[in-house]
Amino acid sequence: MIHFLKYNLIGILNTAITIITVWILHQTLNWNLELSNFLGFVAGGINSYVCNRLWNFKSQNNKREEIIRFLVIFVIAYFINLLVLKFSLYALTEYAFFAKPTEWLTQWVKPGFVAHIIANVVYILISFLLYKNWVFKDQNTQP
Repeated sequence: MIHFLKYNLIGILNTAITIITVWILHQTLNWNLELSNFLGFVAGGINSYVCNRLWNFKSQNNKREEIIRFLVIFVIAYFINLLVLKFSLYALTEYAFFAKPTEWLTQWVKPGFVAHIIANVVYILISFLLYKNWVFKDQNTQP
């Protein structure tokens, strides 16, 4: 149970780093949504790897192999995130069913930021399962 709680605490910190980065770059500085999203995930991803390796999983795996596995999952989860981001942005701005109810949101935040939040939830679910079961799984033990 402690392992699960630690993972969630790290996840909250990663999410905060990602969201704050996107908020600053996209919402405040008007940077491109995709670039802001990518840089936010890179910042959160670096924190995720370091905290999970050292504090949560206390991994003794080969660092090079583990980093490669981490990057593979990061890229896969990020591209899925990007697809969800694009779809969510389209749904929030163009699709009639969603566009009207979300008009009140644009008074406070850009639709791109809302789409980022939706895509981030998908990223968290996918990356959690794959990091836990492949990246940080003890590679030194036999099944």
